[in-house]
Amino acid sequence: MSDQKVTSNHLRKTAYLYVRQSSMKQVIENTESTQRQYALKNRALALGWRLD
Repeated sequence: MSDQKVTSNHLRKTAYLYVRQSSMKQVIENTESTQRQYALKNRALALGWRLD
């Protein structure tokens, strides 16, 4: 059995990433939160999901 958590079965499924901030004030004041949310996209790509 593989130690890899993300398998080819996972990658065959569509994954959606929803990133949001409630207001422009949050976008300006919570830059760390915004960066962490967008880092999720990069993590998914690194794990093998496609951008499309």
